[in-house]
Amino acid sequence: MRALHLHNSQLKFHEGLPIPRPESAEVLLRIRLAGICGTDLVLLKGYADFSGVPGHEFVAEVVSSGEGVDSSWIGKRVVAEINQWCDQCDQCARQHFSHCLNRKVIGIRDHQGAFAEYLVVKVNTLHVVPDSVNDRQAVFIEPLAAAFRIVEQLQSCSYQEVMLTGAGRLGQLIARVMALQEKQTKVVVRHQRQRELLHGLPLDCIVESEVEPKSVDVAIDATGHCTGLALALKAVRPRGICVMKSSYPEPLSLDLSRLVIDEIELMGSRCGPFTVAIDALVNGQIETESLIDGSYPLNEYRPAFALSSEKGAMKVLLQP
Repeated sequence: MRALHLHNSQLKFHEGLPIPRPESAEVLLRIRLAGICGTDLVLLKGYADFSGVPGHEFVAEVVSSGEGVDSSWIGKRVVAEINQWCDQCDQCARQHFSHCLNRKVIGIRDHQGAFAEYLVVKVNTLHVVPDSVNDRQAVFIEPLAAAFRIVEQLQSCSYQEVMLTGAGRLGQLIARVMALQEKQTKVVVRHQRQRELLHGLPLDCIVESEVEPKSVDVAIDATGHCTGLALALKAVRPRGICVMKSSYPEPLSLDLSRLVIDEIELMGSRCGPFTVAIDALVNGQIETESLIDGSYPLNEYRPAFALSSEKGAMKVLLQP
């Protein structure tokens, strides 16, 4: 098996590795396509102290299964939840599977990832990809689900005006999702290409200097930087909501007094509903092709990661 392996912030290509074997309630996947995420880039810098095969955005085919798995899964094209839950802890009993107390996270924590030819996952974390969704769309299902998680969290809230800071890889998907909600949405852009990719959507692109203090009901930060979160907090009205959609590789230093003074709710947001994301792709509500900057064989990972690391780069794909 061929795979990329990360250790001590060094990513290397390996051949001749043993193909993993699925155990009870697991399946073996052959990876068809995988996407490089911003989280993968910060893993290279030491985030989460991960060692192993990275990669968690992927589409694959089920090629074999362990004991207790229905044979009808064989041959199906699938995606998988990145959180591999235990089904035994208090959080799993509450069906809060993405917060399983014993969870392993594909390509991020205690679980091998998708930058490889094969990957083993639990069968109860799989979702079938409909024929109408091609591989280049399906590879976006995991981050698109994360974008839809914001809508899921806000569904009981009354809000009309939204601002998003960060129009990169994840931010572009969040902007597309928020554009479906029929809210007054502004996106803070830093590059002309970010603006161009959002052209035609029912939202307004602004620059940082145009952000008005206390002007929106909900502000979402997807920059991955402390400055982006500070800007989002600046824009939230009293009793508004600030959504943190970033994994920050460094400790944050912020004056959080406004949370108390203006009774602002600070909301963390992580993984989301795969079925909703899949339906949005099936129904043609979300366009992803324009977000793909390149596709490389696995052994050409160096130029793939170099491109993905460029300022303003969008999604770069790997073909194991």
